Amino acid sequence: MRGFVGEMEKAAISGAVGLGAGLLLWGAYVTAPYAGITISPTAIMVLAGGVAFGSSIALMTFVVLNRPEPRHPKPWRRIADLSVADYLHFPRSGVRLVVKPDTMIRELDICRHPTSYASKDVVLTIKKASGKAIFNPLLLAELFKNLSGFANFLHVLLVNEHDEFVGYIPAYYARTQMVGAQGEGKITKYIIDVLSDPPSKSVQLREIGGLSVYETISDKTLITDALKRLSEGLFRGFVVFPGHRNRKPIGVIFEDALVKANMLYRD
Repeated sequence: MRGFVGEMEKAAISGAVGLGAGLLLWGAYVTAPYAGITISPTAIMVLAGGVAFGSSIALMTFVVLNRPEPRHPKPWRRIADLSVADYLHFPRSGVRLVVKPDTMIRELDICRHPTSYASKDVVLTIKKASGKAIFNPLLLAELFKNLSGFANFLHVLLVNEHDEFVGYIPAYYARTQMVGAQGEGKITKYIIDVLSDPPSKSVQLREIGGLSVYETISDKTLITDALKRLSEGLFRGFVVFPGHRNRKPIGVIFEDALVKANMLYRD
């Protein structure tokens, strides 16, 4: 009812403005004889024109009054305010698989009994050894082949010997491009090399839709600031951490999710 009254008020204002504009123009011609000006037969046409003019003014006024007010993003909205449905949170249940260079891939229970894990979420963490040992790319290719049949295998995290994040790989790429003999070179470039020198090598992960050591963000960051950083750095997303930590990431948020969140959460 309140909205209807508001519309009626706007219509009344628009009509009054239009009528006033028409009468003002018409009145100028009606009072012309009193000023010593002869009224020609075209006065009737002028009157009609005045009415049309007033109608146009009324219409434009109504359109202006009904223009929706701009809605601005809430400047205080942070990534931490977003729900699990708003971006890809790493699952807290299921399988959190951690492999190191000395891990016996074939002895992993998920490889020996895959049917027991068919419906579980799988997050794989590949951890650098504290010594000089490095991964055998063929063994990692074997692991990805074993995990390729898991529909809920979605994320691969790379961490250093201190459990600090150094890179992110979409599991889709790992299970389709890093399998078999063909995957050896890709595993070497995007995993082994990245673990050996994250500052310079992790940026290569952008080539496969991954995220480098530089593309991390705190969940305390404002959404507007996150979008600004995306634009300035030409990034496609971030690995999200709680507070200002660089361990135990909670999810990955890409540009489309940030843009959507910025559009939805408005006053």
